[in-house]
Amino acid sequence: MHRLLYKRPAFLTVIFAMIMVTFPGRLLSQVDMNMPYSIYGIGEPRFNQYFQNMGMGGINQAYRSNVSINDVNPASYAALDSTSFVFEATLFSHFYEQETTDVSQQSDHISLGNLTIGFPVTRWFSFSAGLKPFSQVGYRVSDTQFSEVAGQVNYRYRGSGGISQFYFGGSLELTDGLSVGANVSYLWGNLDYEAMITSDSAGVYHINYTNSHNVNGWMYGFGVQYHHIFSDYRYLTLGATYGHQQEATVSTSDLFLRRMPGAIRYDTIARYNLDDDRLKLPSYYGFGVYGRLNRHWAAGVDYQWHNWEAFEFRGKQEDFNDSWQIATGLSFNPRGGAFDGLFRRLQYTAGFRYGQTYLKPDGEDLDEFGISFGTKIPIRGSLSALNVSFEYSQRGSTTGHLMQENFYRVNVGLNIYERWFIRRRFF
Repeated sequence: MHRLLYKRPAFLTVIFAMIMVTFPGRLLSQVDMNMPYSIYGIGEPRFNQYFQNMGMGGINQAYRSNVSINDVNPASYAALDSTSFVFEATLFSHFYEQETTDVSQQSDHISLGNLTIGFPVTRWFSFSAGLKPFSQVGYRVSDTQFSEVAGQVNYRYRGSGGISQFYFGGSLELTDGLSVGANVSYLWGNLDYEAMITSDSAGVYHINYTNSHNVNGWMYGFGVQYHHIFSDYRYLTLGATYGHQQEATVSTSDLFLRRMPGAIRYDTIARYNLDDDRLKLPSYYGFGVYGRLNRHWAAGVDYQWHNWEAFEFRGKQEDFNDSWQIATGLSFNPRGGAFDGLFRRLQYTAGFRYGQTYLKPDGEDLDEFGISFGTKIPIRGSLSALNVSFEYSQRGSTTGHLMQENFYRVNVGLNIYERWFIRRRFF
């Protein structure tokens, strides 16, 4: 006889799913960090990043896997096995170093990269959903000037917050090897910019001004992939993504506080709630190729472009560049047999990326490059794995009045693969 056997997900899957449902706001809240360039626009962009693949330069346009979720190109969901359920989570540990010709500083923080799930609904349709950061704001800048009236005046500027996104999407397999997909994302979050002015003079008020923006809206993205298999260990995939210019709603408030030196509490001078306005997000496109050469080697290359010159925040068009990036990555699996030792079953990765950022401080273009390395550690007896990668990247330079940033990132990603609804035969 036949019986439909339901296999419960692993213990870790249940725990992470409960966390994702119970504490999504807490997990995606932006942590304390210091990235001075995040003062521009909506902060440091995090969208269109495939966090699990950072050890391969972050390539994502043509990458697809039956045990991993590439949420940048939704057409890749078609690669999920017909009886599978996949859960992924990524944690970032960031170390930043900023320097000019005169001063330097260091900072670090830990943040969540993503929480995603994916599974097939039918033989030709697959589904994915998850939580990811869209942008992050975090900086602390201080300056001191002398006034004949107020004495020493201290200026402190601080930014915090960010935009998060909840996405859900699907993929249709049109013909053998050709799939298309779409993601729908809901964006929400707060961007807070604070300025504080203090003085050592006993007769001068201390002023605190906070400019807060609440953002919410919808975003749509589309993808296509063509996957051709030559043999058991040789295949080639072509991929592309596109997103048109979209808008979100921005609610803005201003708060002015003051207190006398030595006082404990601030007094509210004024509070203003401005009319809702619009945030224009950039359109984008990307394309790439990824292939497996043999049982051991695989490689890919990507190109992405974003139309940041058309970006507008509350009706004001920023002086930004269109950004672009080229990324390439490769992976090596020594053997990969089920009964090999641990080091023979590890998958090693490396990648490189280079591009132009959207930033243009003082009219100067800012380029960025990064190199990365990683490894995929399989969990014995399953297709689940732990992904660990390291990336070093550099943005800008110290020429003129610019600032150079060095980034050191350690990324830890958990990939849980389970089989659900397996039909067993009993006699």
